[in-house]
Amino acid sequence: MKRSFIVGLVATLAVAAPAGAQCGAAPVTVRQGCQASADLVAYMTPQLATAIAGGSSTLGQSGSLGGFGHFAVSIRGTGVLDGGFPQIGKGGFRQDGQPQAYNVKDQVIPGVGLDASFGLFRGLSLGATRIGGLDALVSALYMPNLASDGDDFTVKAAAGNLKLGYGVRVGILDETLVTPGVHLSYLERDLPAVTLAGTTGGGAGDTFALNDFTVKTAAWRVVAAKSFFVFGLQAGLGQDTYKGSAGIAVSVAGAQASGNAAVEMTRNNMFVGLSMNLLAFRLVGELGQVSGGSFPALVNSFSKPADGSRVYGSVGLRLAY
Repeated sequence: MKRSFIVGLVATLAVAAPAGAQCGAAPVTVRQGCQASADLVAYMTPQLATAIAGGSSTLGQSGSLGGFGHFAVSIRGTGVLDGGFPQIGKGGFRQDGQPQAYNVKDQVIPGVGLDASFGLFRGLSLGATRIGGLDALVSALYMPNLASDGDDFTVKAAAGNLKLGYGVRVGILDETLVTPGVHLSYLERDLPAVTLAGTTGGGAGDTFALNDFTVKTAAWRVVAAKSFFVFGLQAGLGQDTYKGSAGIAVSVAGAQASGNAAVEMTRNNMFVGLSMNLLAFRLVGELGQVSGGSFPALVNSFSKPADGSRVYGSVGLRLAY
């Protein structure tokens, strides 16, 4: 695997760690390295979380599935299309404790997952439609162990490479020939806990590590969808909550600092989708945006605003019975 791909992916992962590390008590020479790691967490957490949470809980789903014996499985790829990550590894950290200005490289922030849903309750009859159908939701996210050429960066799963998420969907209105399907869902998706270690460039030899860091997301959605023979349309809105936590360890010019960091924020989410039936499968694409929320203050400056809205896209295949 090429170095550029691994370094980019690892930098993307590093973002998952949290902000808010207590760096003020650290030695001056290592203080900026500690704060840069905390700012990196704050900057990237919402982007990586958006790539995990995406838009709808199950691609191309309108109302509930229809009770026991019905299920749907989809594999999806989601990317934050206007994402970016700070280049804190391009040179050494300042040793006077003062803030630094970091360039932000434009980068699609990727996420890949498998979603499954299982019918539990068909719902109550209401004329030509039904209300109150209930489905169970399960998601799976896999994170491999990675290393760049020369081992400048390594990422290792702390407690297994696979992480499962769980949720529930309630059918507000099942789809009919003349009315759309509408449902409400709640789903938690998390990254596997990993440990990331890196060495800065520029001959400085400074190191930083994000130990046992996790990113947790919780999202609720209201989605309306309508099929038109081969094609289908859907639109949804909701809200996402992102939480991250990690231990930070930094070494600069022989001085060391360690501590814990955490970040939490809530953002609004809206999206539209288009689907096409392909015999047994349905091809689905979504385009959405996250915005708003309270963003933690950053000590360092970045060439691209950290608190701006982000556009994401998802594409996947859905199989339903």
